Formats: sequence, C-alpha cells, structure tokens
Amino acid sequence: MDELDLKDLISYFMSKIVYFLAIITLVITLGCLYIVFLKVPVYTSKTSVILTGNNKESSSTITQTDLSVNSKLVSTYQEIVKSKRVLSQVINELKLNYTVKELSKMIRVGAINDTEIIEISVSNEENITAYAVANKVAEVFSKEAKDLYNLSNVSILDQADVETVPSNINITKQLLMLFVLGSVLGFSILFLFYYFDTTIKRVSDIERKYNMPILGAVPDYTKKKKKGAKRR
Repeated sequence: MDELDLKDLISYFMSKIVYFLAIITLVITLGCLYIVFLKVPVYTSKTSVILTGNNKESSSTITQTDLSVNSKLVSTYQEIVKSKRVLSQVINELKLNYTVKELSKMIRVGAINDTEIIEISVSNEENITAYAVANKVAEVFSKEAKDLYNLSNVSILDQADVETVPSNINITKQLLMLFVLGSVLGFSILFLFYYFDTTIKRVSDIERKYNMPILGAVPDYTKKKKKGAKRR
C-alpha cells in the first residue's frame, strides 16, 4: 500500500470495532487474573527520623550551627541507614533469614522535601516483617549515628505501622493501564492487518495500484437482489 487513506482507514476500523473491543476485553481479563491469582502483594511500612540539636544533654536550644551541620549530615545518614553495620544488627536482633544485600534491596531512604527529616520505607511480602524491620532500622540507626559522630542529633519522629493494603496493587490505576495497553495493542493489530491487506475492494483500489483508468465495472447484482428482497 503506497499511501494511506484516512477515511478508508477509519471505515476499516469501524467495521472491525468488535475485534478491537474483544482485544481490550481480553487484555483486561488476563491482567485482572494475573493481579488476583499470580501477583504477590507487597506491603510497605514507613518510619521517619528527624535531625535535632547536636547535643541534647548540654543544651535544649537548636542553634543555626546545629541546623547547618544537620543539613550536611542528611546525605551521609541516608547511606548509614543501609550500611552493613546497621543492617547486620537488624538481621541478628530480628532473627531474619536475609543477607545484608537482600535486606538492603527492601529498604528505601530519602530526605523529605530537602528537610532534616529522613524517611525509611521497607517493602516486604509480609506486612509484619516490613513493620518490624522499619522500626528496628530506625532504632539501630539512631544508636549508631550517636556512636559514630558522638552526637545526639537523631530522634525517631514517626513509628511505622502494620499496613493491611498492598503497596504494589492499585486496582483503579492498573485497570486504566490495562485499558490503555489493550487499546494500543488492538489499534496496532488492526492497523497491521489493514496496512498489509492487498485485496482489491473497490474500483479506486485498482486505479491507485496500477495507475490506470478503469473503463467499466461489473455491478454486484447480489447486493441489489438482497436489498430488493428486504423491501418486499
């Protein structure tokens, strides 16, 4: 096919709309079956720590110097959270069957909007494990930060909770994604069938393909007979 006729393409798609909808339905059905029966739910518990004054014992007032030091330590503390020194203690105290590397992959650490608050999130297939690890990591990290820098500037802001809703399953969002995927797939399949369809459907197809004028055409009397029968 040398060129595409938009009007003809739309007409073709409208004639195959049933197949288009069938493809979308199939994709959504298979996606839902995967989500319900095969996808393993993952639960994410979050805790947060905040960097306060450098030494609570000597002063209860946070100075500008304290804030400046804390700001510089945020990125360092994020790495300490996932360090072998911290995670090995978490594994031993909770008696986990994970290596430090495996546990590290479950943990995400980040500063909240460039503040002095560090959020620690733990994702696991068991919500109790995610909850226990998140709180224990925050606890061990607070202790180790004090030992490493001789500073009492880390306090736990929020304890983690036991989550009951999986963090990797969002029915509304995933149904929308499946619908979009099915639409794209359906459109692509029908377009390929249309593009590589070399059959002659009308007189204009012959003129376009062979670049020759048509002197005459044999009318399709079967269609006329069917129309006449309907009128009767």
